[in-house]
Amino acid sequence: MSSIGNIPISHSLPITMTQGTAPGDPAPPKDQSTERLSAMAKKFLAAKNDPNCARVPYEPEPWKPAHYFFYGSLMDERKLTEVLRLDSPPVLRPASIVGYSIKMWGPYPALVDGPPGNVVSGMIYEVQKEDHEKRLAYYETNAYRCASCFIKPTTGDQIFGKTFVWADDPNDEDLSPGSFDFEAWKKAQSAFE
Repeated sequence: MSSIGNIPISHSLPITMTQGTAPGDPAPPKDQSTERLSAMAKKFLAAKNDPNCARVPYEPEPWKPAHYFFYGSLMDERKLTEVLRLDSPPVLRPASIVGYSIKMWGPYPALVDGPPGNVVSGMIYEVQKEDHEKRLAYYETNAYRCASCFIKPTTGDQIFGKTFVWADDPNDEDLSPGSFDFEAWKKAQSAFE
């Protein structure tokens, strides 16, 4: 029989000791940051630090032309030409979207979710350049955000596209009931020319 100090040790019993612990001491605390993770989550974490793990760099989808629905000042081809800095007038076609309604933000229309069957009339335009899409967003300001929608041209099939909707709460006190009078807006614009 061997001994450590005054403690006798039997060779028939295996003893496992880790640095800093003595027989009978409680086990060291487990790493609780990964203790409750599933086996799959632990594999993902291990792969994160594995230099042999293949990394696929994120590549955003390439930009593609998109149809836009306009319901305010951008229905005017002169205004759209100015905003997009086009060399020739844009091709705008009458269209509508369903399930939205118009409220007014001062003199500007704001598209908000509306009754399910409600129809908003406007124009459809196909944006051909990414730069043009950025110019539209700049023109619309942070008061509006780009949203996906289904656009129904007066002739042809329904098209998946985009429009600008009110970015804040549709019950915002800055919004009031009303509608955008496109003809009155054009007359007011011609008075400034």
